[in-house]
Amino acid sequence: MSVRTVLAVVLAVALCSVSLPAIDHARTNRAEYHAESAVTTVSRSMTDLADENAVPFEDDGESNTLDSLGARRVVSLSLPAESATTGTIEFVAVGGVPENGRIPKDESGDVLAYRVGGTTHVRHVPFDVRVATTDADHEWSVEPDGTPLVVRAPDRIDVALLLVEYRGKRTVLVVPAAEL
Repeated sequence: MSVRTVLAVVLAVALCSVSLPAIDHARTNRAEYHAESAVTTVSRSMTDLADENAVPFEDDGESNTLDSLGARRVVSLSLPAESATTGTIEFVAVGGVPENGRIPKDESGDVLAYRVGGTTHVRHVPFDVRVATTDADHEWSVEPDGTPLVVRAPDRIDVALLLVEYRGKRTVLVVPAAEL
């Protein structure tokens, strides 16, 4: 083996070892961009709802059909799969932090969150946010506060945001649009 070949191999290994951290950093940044974009879309849609009138809602299962309730926005959350150019988005959550993540909720609102590269990022929104679900009998129930709607990559889900008056507070109900 010639000296040139050995030097070429050593140089190639050195270049790879220097460039891999930069490539990994770029993948993480791209994943953060996608997750932050999804959170921003939800946050802006919630803010748009603030100008509307809240409709009374009680989760007694009798009088509510969410398909006839007032102001709503439908948002598509689409998270890319991990690839050579995009890092892993562990989750995007609306209404809290999953997996026992304790982020303090303040008096004026709730949180949207995402995790990329092992770091959880949180955005506070000025609304009480609750997840609403329906059962086989089409009766609605509201999940306990802090129970988020979680989207994991590479999922795509359409989410309806509905402004209601729930237990005396203006609340944004988060509902998978397929359940409406």
